[in-house]
Amino acid sequence: MTRFRALAPVYVSVFLFVAGNSALTVLIPVYLTRHGHLSTAAIGLVIGAFGLSSLVARLPVGMAYTAARGNAFLVAGALLNAAAFALLPVAHGAVMFAVLMAVNGIGWSIATTAQLALLVARPPGGVSTAAAMGWFSGATGLGNMAAGVVGGVIADTIGLTSTFYVLAVTPVFGALLMVRTSRVLERPPKDAAPRSWSLLLRMPLAVWAGVLVMFFINGLNALQNTFYPVLAVAAGLSLTQIGAASSLRSWASSSSRFGSGPLFQRFDPKNLTLPLVALGTLATCAIPSVIGSFVLQIPLFLFTGLSRGLLRVTGSADAFEAVGDDDRGHGLTSALLYGGLDLGKIVLPVVGGFVAHTWSIATMFRAVPVGLLLLYLALAVPARRAEIKAV
Repeated sequence: MTRFRALAPVYVSVFLFVAGNSALTVLIPVYLTRHGHLSTAAIGLVIGAFGLSSLVARLPVGMAYTAARGNAFLVAGALLNAAAFALLPVAHGAVMFAVLMAVNGIGWSIATTAQLALLVARPPGGVSTAAAMGWFSGATGLGNMAAGVVGGVIADTIGLTSTFYVLAVTPVFGALLMVRTSRVLERPPKDAAPRSWSLLLRMPLAVWAGVLVMFFINGLNALQNTFYPVLAVAAGLSLTQIGAASSLRSWASSSSRFGSGPLFQRFDPKNLTLPLVALGTLATCAIPSVIGSFVLQIPLFLFTGLSRGLLRVTGSADAFEAVGDDDRGHGLTSALLYGGLDLGKIVLPVVGGFVAHTWSIATMFRAVPVGLLLLYLALAVPARRAEIKAV
């Protein structure tokens, strides 16, 4: 019970950040259509401004981060989020909407990079890094799951415009909650500390392997979201079955995250990352072989969800443990991991589309995941050897 009381405020903070921003993601296209009167092309550009600005801001934020600045970064990012939410109802025109979404993306990048780095630097209740990441991922999954329903109910009850004002409160409250429950870690500056660019070049291989894991899980998820419906419809599956398969994957991913916190408090996750990458690869590669049978696809989507959920934890934990107690390393690692997630979501659908156009969607599902697995092995094997030598 004591550990739960220590954990709860931090993960409520994580939940509030994710739920508020995810709810905005669901509602903003509707608002831009009804009130902004934007075309579908303009809406795509406005929404894209969030992801682009968030990705661009990651590395500078990670380089500037220190433990002493962590709480200030968290609050600053939350205030940018709140301002973007609150100003949306008074904005007019695609350019202004895009600017606000870009501001929201920068705020999101600052806040979440600092939030994750602070969590790893000061895990609540004395839990291990892997267990802390498990609870973090669980709270993130819960925020994503609740966002659509909560945002939709509030919007139907009080209207879209008022809902943006309500959502503006969530990041600020989340930031203040975490700041209040975490002890400020003031450390004197170290003259010998390497400069940010030097530190980036000296990051352990395990960190880059963790970044590749984040790229892998979001990339495979994006491939399945983008191309599986096309492949399944051509094979005769109904839209209900296609939606059910996606929901099964999401359920397995979210439920495994919730269980990973207590699981990794008892078991060392170091040896699980490679098997989980292989599981996600093989399950994705097998989809075209059973595309005509929804029943046979059920375990494959459960396996891909399980792989995604647990890899979000093990890949991050491996990366943070590789940098040890280095404050600046925590900030850069947090930024790089989030950057891997962002890039996977952006790059893999483009690569997958090119491969599918050149050969076929079925070939793409079999070839691209194997290529990612080989790329991961090229980093993970040397990283593991370096870790063993260090011990």
